Amino acid sequence: MPWIIATTLTVFVPLLVLYWYVGRGLADAITRYFGVDRKKVGKYIWGIGAYANAFPVLFLIIFLWRGQSRIPAFAGESVLVDLFFAYPFWFGLVITVQMALVLLVMDLGRLVLWPLYRPRRETWKKKSSAVILAFAVFIAVYSVATIINDTWTVRIVEREFRLPAEAERLEGITLVHISDVQGDGRTTRSRLESYVQQINDLQPDILLFSGDLVSSGEAYIASTAEILSNIRAPFGKIAVVGDHDIFSDKDSVVSSLRKGGFVIEDDTTVSISVNGEAISVTLLTHTYRQRPDNEDLKKAVNGADGVLRILLVHQPAEHLVDFASSQGYHIFLAGHTHGGGVAFGIPGVFLFSPALTESRFVSGFYYVSSMLVSVTNGIGMTLAPIRFHAPAEITVIRLVR
Repeated sequence: MPWIIATTLTVFVPLLVLYWYVGRGLADAITRYFGVDRKKVGKYIWGIGAYANAFPVLFLIIFLWRGQSRIPAFAGESVLVDLFFAYPFWFGLVITVQMALVLLVMDLGRLVLWPLYRPRRETWKKKSSAVILAFAVFIAVYSVATIINDTWTVRIVEREFRLPAEAERLEGITLVHISDVQGDGRTTRSRLESYVQQINDLQPDILLFSGDLVSSGEAYIASTAEILSNIRAPFGKIAVVGDHDIFSDKDSVVSSLRKGGFVIEDDTTVSISVNGEAISVTLLTHTYRQRPDNEDLKKAVNGADGVLRILLVHQPAEHLVDFASSQGYHIFLAGHTHGGGVAFGIPGVFLFSPALTESRFVSGFYYVSSMLVSVTNGIGMTLAPIRFHAPAEITVIRLVR
């Protein structure tokens, strides 16, 4: 079975179960609270659910009928497909999963409190219906607002890093870390140009890019790299390749970025002279298709003897974080996760995204011993054309004494 069909079915089939669960709960709540006909309510809810889920059904039909040549239409190349099918599906998915979490908590609570619930069932049903409907309205409004903000705005995340004593001459240097640009039909030229302007406004001394220039294919490689070439960083622009760069055309991505003034290599260390001090930046290629073995790692870190040592990679693999820490690196930079992309739950309490199955380093800043780990959310999208609880971002690290 082609991976794209397997992935679609993996998402779609469980989602149908959730739609049934949430749809039944909402239909019951509306019927009890307003005293309307259950069958009519059910028809409206299932009709909305059927439309929201037309996107994966349509995709599977077109893929099986016309093959991979039609995939771009479902990956941002068609505004009409996005507006009428892709966005309703993904907005509906987020709202449904968030609502399912509420209903699950309420159902579990009812089971735990069954001795108290049973004698007062009718009273509790009426009250719980009002609670369910209130949550449904709140979740729908909150989810739409959060998706719009997280997807179509780019936040700036700043952090100070205290330099070791031997690197104090680097005080005041600004590192800007970006990742997952994902140039495609959705990450448009105007969006990328605005993104570059935001970066330049930060006045980076060094620009570090953790890969994924494009989402797929070769159509956007040259144009996206050309836009990124306008980033100004006086001490250098350094990059590694990401998964989608290799899926698309690694050689073309590398040559286009080099043409745009980037230093990009596999498994090696480059040295940057700043204020008379050396900064060592180790570039690792760690993707699904290409990963360094132990010998590659040893060769890559050879020569990493600067007063500040940075490891730049695409995937924040836990063993690489541990390796970098053991080798005395000061900063570890990665992307890949999109900050979770679409993360369900309550911010600050509990969030889950599929990215957690790959690494515990999903978004933001961490410390492993004295090494700062930064996993930036990036700005682009891949499978999902939206972000939820994972805002697009640019990461800034300011070096201080």
